[in-house]
Amino acid sequence: MGRPSLLYASPFSPMKSGISDYSEELIQDLAKKFDITLYTDDYNISNGIIKNFKVVRHGRDKIDFSLYDYKIYNIGNNPEYHDYIYECCLKYPGMVILHDMVLYYLFIGYYQKRGLLYSKTYEHEGLEEFLKLKHAVKENGPDLLAQKHMAERLSLNNELLKSDNKIMVHSFYAYHKILETKLVEKQRLAKINQFFKGEDSLITKSALFEKYNIPQDAYVVASLGNIGTTKLNHEVCKAVQQLSRDGISNLRYVMVGEGNYVDQYIDGKVIIKTGYVDVEEFNGFLEHSDLIFNLRNPSMGETSRTMLQIMEKGKVSVINEGGWFSEIPDECAIKISLDHLDEELKRVLTEMISNPKRAALISKRAKKYIQDEYSGQKIVDQISEFICSK
Repeated sequence: MGRPSLLYASPFSPMKSGISDYSEELIQDLAKKFDITLYTDDYNISNGIIKNFKVVRHGRDKIDFSLYDYKIYNIGNNPEYHDYIYECCLKYPGMVILHDMVLYYLFIGYYQKRGLLYSKTYEHEGLEEFLKLKHAVKENGPDLLAQKHMAERLSLNNELLKSDNKIMVHSFYAYHKILETKLVEKQRLAKINQFFKGEDSLITKSALFEKYNIPQDAYVVASLGNIGTTKLNHEVCKAVQQLSRDGISNLRYVMVGEGNYVDQYIDGKVIIKTGYVDVEEFNGFLEHSDLIFNLRNPSMGETSRTMLQIMEKGKVSVINEGGWFSEIPDECAIKISLDHLDEELKRVLTEMISNPKRAALISKRAKKYIQDEYSGQKIVDQISEFICSK
């Protein structure tokens, strides 16, 4: 008897998404248990892994969903990458890997395009949320996707939760939040740790630092991924600049990613922005940085793949309490309060620079935590068991 057939819907490279990276790693191990067909939007996957899989492209290739024993849909809060997946999971239920608890942008983008936003909001979210959207449009204009403050107030995930899909999440935070809605029965919901594999960097520290004009003996603080207000990059910039002026001359802050909201702080010496980098350089900064900031405010409850990568490398990370971050053991990272943030950041930076023994202890504990809790085979077995359960 052959392996059961599985349709796996997700963004893949060249789409710049952490979910693309997640899926490209997961399917290689899932393929040991399932005969997998990849379901993508209408583009050509750039990662060479596809040579081992059948690929069906939405809008280009014909597909009969009934032919598959099982279906996995990856859902994130981005209408550009997940519009077609959202449509399919509502029509042909299977198992949803819910990467984001808040689906504000996906729901808004999906139904605005179809001219059904208000009616669907009222149908699935109720009168109160419907009126909030109406008020937001009246006060701030029709571009709801640009109104970031609304994403903090509206999750807009009820339609998905009420569907016939099984729901898999990566954190107890998301698991309990979903149970509180009373829209999902326990047997239809599972918390399974995020699958990921650590990658070694082939780029040397000397080559990487030379490219970005970083002294080889610098104490490098980094932020990894897209640069945005929710990651508080501007606060780190200010703290690093102040400490540099106070005499810590070898301190450098490198923002590895795209985004221009902090460009006024960038001087190319103490504060550096790389722009978009390939996987090699991303892994290089992950490996060769001394301290990594991974702050979120507000947190949307998502699991941070970057955080898993940081801990797998045994790097010291600075995070704030809230959402999934609260589930990370206190001894595996430096947790700070967002109250009096400027002073907190300067305190942590000064302490880590002057106390390498504490940094080494955090590093050791973080690495062991990942080894114990994020075994790839264990996670694949749990996913397989959940998707096949009645």
